[in-house]
Amino acid sequence: MNLFGNGVNVLLKKVTSLLLAIALVPMAAFSAAAAPVAPKAVQNAVKVEYNKKQIAFPDQAPIISQGRTLVPIRPIAESLGFEVKWNEQTRTVTINKGKDNIRLVVTQKIANKNGQTINLDVPAQIVNKRTVVPVRFIAEALSYKVDWDPKTQTVLIADNVNGNQVGQQEKPKDPAKPATDEKKPETQVTLFEKDSIEGKKVNVFAYYQVTGKVEADSEVVVVLGDDTFEVEVNKDGTFKFQHEGEHDGIRSFTLKAEKDGKQDTVDGEFIAQ
Repeated sequence: MNLFGNGVNVLLKKVTSLLLAIALVPMAAFSAAAAPVAPKAVQNAVKVEYNKKQIAFPDQAPIISQGRTLVPIRPIAESLGFEVKWNEQTRTVTINKGKDNIRLVVTQKIANKNGQTINLDVPAQIVNKRTVVPVRFIAEALSYKVDWDPKTQTVLIADNVNGNQVGQQEKPKDPAKPATDEKKPETQVTLFEKDSIEGKKVNVFAYYQVTGKVEADSEVVVVLGDDTFEVEVNKDGTFKFQHEGEHDGIRSFTLKAEKDGKQDTVDGEFIAQ
């Protein structure tokens, strides 16, 4: 009787049974585990169309942040025929078309269009080295019609057929209408003496300073980042605003003046001292 031979036979039978059991496991289980899952961000990608033609974003797509749709400004503005320039030192975007000029500073909730201030619901910001702005900026600063299709997650941009569109000529008035019905064109009002405006950032004492001269009896405010401060104006129109710290990184400012219903706005940059 060969006990050693019988033991080997039993061991071989057990190994064979184990291999057979593994071979019978459904392959679907392995396939399910290996199936890739599409990222949620890709499934819900935001698209932008201009006159029903999709705008391409080569390196940074539009995003939804805190319930707000933010879009890269350069591809859109250039698709609309604007010239876009970026100043890295002041972190300022300048957009030009014809006689129209729009200026936007990153982290500020305001834009400047042809000397007039436009308030934004959220500030412009940098994402993946690209400046993104709220969709509202396209409508209010560039003066295009903007709609939102929630089903397709698409921003719909169209020409503003109501006239007064940036970069386009206003439609001619109906000659049959009385002249009294026509609005008189607004003229640019100058309250500030532009050459007198100066902004300094004194690093040693950590404060910001804005000085200049405005038409006497004007009410003046200065905007630093998201904050607005009243400025005391002397009887001769000179003023000196000074504010300490809290706004590290701010490189530009906006001055606003108002008198007898007239308004004037000046944008300036701080010079480090």
